[in-house]
Amino acid sequence: MGGGLRKHVVQLLSNLDKDKVELFFIHGSHTLDESFRNDYSHLEKNCKMFPCDHLIREISPKEDVLAYQFISKKIKEIKPDIVHCHSSKAGVIGRLAAKRRGVKKIFYTPHAYSFLAPEFSGKKKFLFIQIERFLSRFATTQTFCVSKGEMQAALEVNLDKTEKFQVIYNGLPEIDFPSKETIRAQLELENTAVVIGNNARMSEQKNPMFFMEIAQKMIRQNANWHFVWAGNGQLMRICQSFIKQNGLEKNIHLLGERPDSETIVIAYDIFLTTSQYEGLPYAPIEAMRAGVPILATNVVGNSELVIEGKNGYLIDLEWSKSVEEKLYKAAKMDAQMIKADFRQRFAIDQMLKQIETEYVKKA
Repeated sequence: MGGGLRKHVVQLLSNLDKDKVELFFIHGSHTLDESFRNDYSHLEKNCKMFPCDHLIREISPKEDVLAYQFISKKIKEIKPDIVHCHSSKAGVIGRLAAKRRGVKKIFYTPHAYSFLAPEFSGKKKFLFIQIERFLSRFATTQTFCVSKGEMQAALEVNLDKTEKFQVIYNGLPEIDFPSKETIRAQLELENTAVVIGNNARMSEQKNPMFFMEIAQKMIRQNANWHFVWAGNGQLMRICQSFIKQNGLEKNIHLLGERPDSETIVIAYDIFLTTSQYEGLPYAPIEAMRAGVPILATNVVGNSELVIEGKNGYLIDLEWSKSVEEKLYKAAKMDAQMIKADFRQRFAIDQMLKQIETEYVKKA
């Protein structure tokens, strides 16, 4: 329960029409980010919450069996009309438990299929595909993909027939932002600085070392460029070491976990995401909402979010002169055009309407 997955689930739990649905939420209890903990008491007013200590991110036969037993028991007690599973791990355990208990409607949102992750070996990817294929055909009413690219990836490996998949973009509500100057003062950044930021976990998927490489090259050219990363993760120490070894402490700022990440984005001149793969990431959408242009690696999810010349530009997964050129081009983009694109494609009402329609549709 962190990052974009947490944001998506919290948006559903907070905004689904309570006259149409009664909500129960089973979630892991070990990887709760600060935003989720802050939202918890509010969420408890909208739905019944069930923390599961055994539902963990890593593969663990013992814990996974215990998580399955916990979820299966809760489904038996609740007797839900619908079970909606989010992410690969919960998607496996939850769909199996729901099928066992005879739930009629079983929905699944992968939030980036595990077989798309470059860090896994070919054998593991093959195994993940087989698992997803079996569950889609045996225990899934409909899969909600967060991007067309994600759906296309599922179809290319023949997970199931086309009509079993539907694209539903992540959506966000409009919010009021503090002034750019106010946030920069909080972050101790000069108003005259060129600020490039990213809000994400420091994980292999999010590829922070490429972000650091771009930062180093740009700072060497101009000391007025500052790079900001908001988020924690297993690669934090490696990034800290890189910054220290290269004497970049004055220009690269690691903020750690920030529950206010969706508002501090207003301080950025460009949002730079260097991910190796995505479903459809929330953080760049938050940047669009603030009118901040995006520079993103050309991977599934990012490539659908970015419309070049309208809200940002796409770059390759390795440094080239074009990265520098596109940074300069992005810095000159029109904020109002970017905000208009956000409202057109990523308003929360569209996401909620599509999901609610499937929830209440007759079997």
